[in-house]
Amino acid sequence: MNATTSHGRRDLVAAPTALLASGMVRCCALSGVALAAALAGGAFAQDTAAPKAAQPASAEKPAAEQPAKVDAAAARKAALAALEARYVVGPAAADDFGLRIVWQTEPLATKDAAGSLVTPGSDSYWFGDTAGSIVRVRRDNGETVWRSSTNLGLEKIIAIEHLPAGKDDNVYVLTDLGGVALDATTGNLVRRTRYSQLPSNVPAVYGPSMIYGTRTGLCSWFQYGTGYNWRATTLGGHVVAPVTVSGQLALVGSTNGTVLCMDAASAGVMWTRRLSAGVESAIAVDGDACFVAGRDQSLWAFDLMRGRVLWQYFTQTPLLHPPVRLADGLYLQIPGEGLVSFTPLPADKPDGEVRWKSKAKGDVIGRLGTELMAWDHATRTLTAVDAGTGRVIREAQLPNAESIEFTQPVDGDLVVMSKDGSVERLEPLNRASIGGSSAAMTPAAP
Repeated sequence: MNATTSHGRRDLVAAPTALLASGMVRCCALSGVALAAALAGGAFAQDTAAPKAAQPASAEKPAAEQPAKVDAAAARKAALAALEARYVVGPAAADDFGLRIVWQTEPLATKDAAGSLVTPGSDSYWFGDTAGSIVRVRRDNGETVWRSSTNLGLEKIIAIEHLPAGKDDNVYVLTDLGGVALDATTGNLVRRTRYSQLPSNVPAVYGPSMIYGTRTGLCSWFQYGTGYNWRATTLGGHVVAPVTVSGQLALVGSTNGTVLCMDAASAGVMWTRRLSAGVESAIAVDGDACFVAGRDQSLWAFDLMRGRVLWQYFTQTPLLHPPVRLADGLYLQIPGEGLVSFTPLPADKPDGEVRWKSKAKGDVIGRLGTELMAWDHATRTLTAVDAGTGRVIREAQLPNAESIEFTQPVDGDLVVMSKDGSVERLEPLNRASIGGSSAAMTPAAP
């Protein structure tokens, strides 16, 4: 079943109510204000379409016209509300955040299933649901290319990765029990694989390998092209958070407090640290240091090459949110303190250096212009925060959003998935480049 989208710009002024009824006003590529204004103006074009006979200034309008005006205002309000309700992120909210709706699909999830995840790619978005259906969606217009099934049964989709290599153009669907390779052009089944070490988190891709943690305390290298479990390194405990790959290094933590830095190509251990409590969130990294949030109530900064402690920020609570290294900042949501911005590499500050604290909910997922974007999945709240001061600029409740992610950390498109599997693409109105846009970032967990 193809996702329904509209192509090109339609005459919203001429027939907005018909477009609403047909469901085709989904791909207008207009800013929120323009889209809402077009609808509001067009829905009531009959008020101004024909000239009216002049009336004496002293003449009073019949009382019968008053209810008509009230009804028109109510209808306009209802039409705008209906338009907002059709999108996961409506035109008004999109415009507030400096975004433009490019397209939104109809629900992609199969009957009695829900959207599981969506992975942005260079030319396509890859959608998966809880029933094991995989849908390839064109990035430029939101059209469905193909729909396939992995026949998962009780398995859970962990990740979808499009990894063309040589003559093979395959998309790999990873579950908690095995992997499925599909032909990226047709959606046909290429190969099924069963893991010898079962993954517990989203893999990181390095060369021919996917690197992931397991519930049995391993960091495993899986060669996706051949379906071969190549190597594994033991941490102990349970590896909850995804492995972070930066350059030639792979970093991972475990619930027993072990932090490992490994050579991503050989799986050899470069250095190890042992904290007094577990690590359950992804490790953030830049070119000089890695940043680890632990249940020992501390945010640690370690030298990337040797594991030497650079600084330690002690808090009053175990840390379960992931630190985010983005542009020139380091950000962490800390219970009781809020969203905290740190100087990544302060001079002579063994206890760290706080830039600001904010009341913003959730974890930083990206940056638009000078504003950080924070997403709180529990309350379905998207918040824009001034990157320099931490001031909350605006926030929006998005009750139907299940996931929000950026295609790139700074000034990227937003890809939003709803509970029913609708996928929406939004792009920034202003893609002005910001220094440090290539800085590494660890995405927040949904």
